Amino acid sequence: MAYIAKLGERNYTVEVEEVEKSIYRVSVDGSEFLLDGKKTGRTNYSLIVDNRSFEVDIDVSEDDYRVLVDGRNYHIHLLDERRMRLGGLQAGIELQGRQRVSVPMPGKVIAVLVSEGDKVERGQGLVIVEAMKMENEVRSPINGEVKEVKVKAGDSLEAGAALLVVE
Repeated sequence: MAYIAKLGERNYTVEVEEVEKSIYRVSVDGSEFLLDGKKTGRTNYSLIVDNRSFEVDIDVSEDDYRVLVDGRNYHIHLLDERRMRLGGLQAGIELQGRQRVSVPMPGKVIAVLVSEGDKVERGQGLVIVEAMKMENEVRSPINGEVKEVKVKAGDSLEAGAALLVVE
């Protein structure tokens, strides 16, 4: 699952994939690491990252997280990419840099509306995907250039599948 995390004035693209029970591959702005995490209490977690152990306390209120690590308090606003594309921009969060455009549910590619090298505007249609008997236009999250097209018309997609990359 991909998220946009706002910490202070900076936005981070965070991707989380469970690779084994309680073992996660986490990517923060493209830097990857493995995390071993277990819930130890109602709001407490034990994390091992790069052979370092952390006790973390997390308090959640809607999309806002208060995270206490090693006596330091962090306030993080977290949105999953689907919600970000549907409404996060109205909350004042703006995506920047290389964006992996994906689909939140399984489906089939009906049409690819752009090619590698095309300049696109935020909100411009990129790919049409049929999911749950409905056609959905996947739009660009940013102004930029299409760097990679990973699908073609007729392709079947798993949930979370990458469609293309815009930078």
